[in-house]
Amino acid sequence: MIKITLKPKFKIKSEMNLKNLSNHKFNRKLIYKTKILYDNQEIALDKIFEIKIDKNEEIQNELVIFDLNKNCDYLGWKWRDGILRVKSNVGSFLGSKMIAGQIFVDGSAEHFVGSQMCGGKIIIKSNVLDFAGSSLPGYKKGMSGGLIIINGNARDYLGFNIRRGILFVKGNVGNYSCNSMIAGTVILKKKVGKNLGFGMKRGTIFISKKISSLKNFTRIGEIKNSFFNLLNVYFIRSFGLKIFQKGEPLIKYYGDKSLDGTGEIIVKK
Repeated sequence: MIKITLKPKFKIKSEMNLKNLSNHKFNRKLIYKTKILYDNQEIALDKIFEIKIDKNEEIQNELVIFDLNKNCDYLGWKWRDGILRVKSNVGSFLGSKMIAGQIFVDGSAEHFVGSQMCGGKIIIKSNVLDFAGSSLPGYKKGMSGGLIIINGNARDYLGFNIRRGILFVKGNVGNYSCNSMIAGTVILKKKVGKNLGFGMKRGTIFISKKISSLKNFTRIGEIKNSFFNLLNVYFIRSFGLKIFQKGEPLIKYYGDKSLDGTGEIIVKK
């Protein structure tokens, strides 16, 4: 296994499209032949980054990138193998259409994190902006598998058109979360903005904090939390994250009733 480390040779001040960086396949020759778009010009990777290649003692190949910023988009596009570590903030479309593997970001990311991903795992240490786990612009199919964990806040339209997979947000979320949700599991630990689950058809949303309005949802009443106990154990053991206290009473709502939806929102009593 190999470890590839990239460090910019200068501060990235213009738009950079890193989509082609997913094509290197951890091949020493291919990485040097890779070209990316910077300031609307196709440039060889080694003209922009210092490239270091070492043997990796881990069981997976690893790509580590330092000193990116919000100008750096499409990193991890269709990512399918190995570990991608980002030692900074990063731009939009991180892990979009991701198939497998793991992506870790030490800072924040911009819009469309994990959009239309179908597998793999993305963990963001800080915040994201709009449309995490959603469909890409012009499409109706959102995240269809995999896992996204956001340890900070997420802004608007989290999980827009989500079909499958798990979204976990440890901080606050903005408005229109889980808009037009088809299926999947979304866990929201803190404050939730307006119009949660608008147009929801199926799936499960877990809310740890009280929410002021669920007018398009019907209250069913208190439920047993056996499924969430299993989910809770998984997150505690895998990530050190707790959804709720064991045995904590939960209230179930279903909807969006305006569309005859059968989705469920689970709220702490």
